[in-house]
Amino acid sequence: MKPPVGNKCVYDGDFIVMVVGGPNSRKDYHFQDGPEFFYQVEGDIQVGIVEDGEQKVYDIKEGEIFYVPPKTPHSPRRPANTIGLVIERKRNDNELDGFQWYCENCGTKLHEKFFTLTNIVTQLPPLLEEYYNSTDLRTCKSCGHVMTPPVKIN
Repeated sequence: MKPPVGNKCVYDGDFIVMVVGGPNSRKDYHFQDGPEFFYQVEGDIQVGIVEDGEQKVYDIKEGEIFYVPPKTPHSPRRPANTIGLVIERKRNDNELDGFQWYCENCGTKLHEKFFTLTNIVTQLPPLLEEYYNSTDLRTCKSCGHVMTPPVKIN
């Protein structure tokens, strides 16, 4: 379980079950057609959610369960020494996963990328690198704010 994703798939059938450890340092939001189910095993985390165009942050304490409804952009923020269980349903053949970034100043969507997700551990790092290496993608067209890349965690 290594940053930036920090996850290990433990079951891949009708459902995908992952153990996810912190720390992570991410500013992206994940989007998918199905729901996600979080169970926080060790430590406390936060999950950023975009609901009705508004960003909200929920505190998830050790031992708590958190449900992310379908088609809800979400961004788990995991400090060091945290472990969670994440369950997703297997994607249908026509479903795409998306990653989105929002302006930290005004909340405008900066960029999004949709693709067929087969392996988050190998597919996500190059996608993040592409985004954070582009000043144009990180610059808000509404207010001009430039998102700084997250601090890298090794």
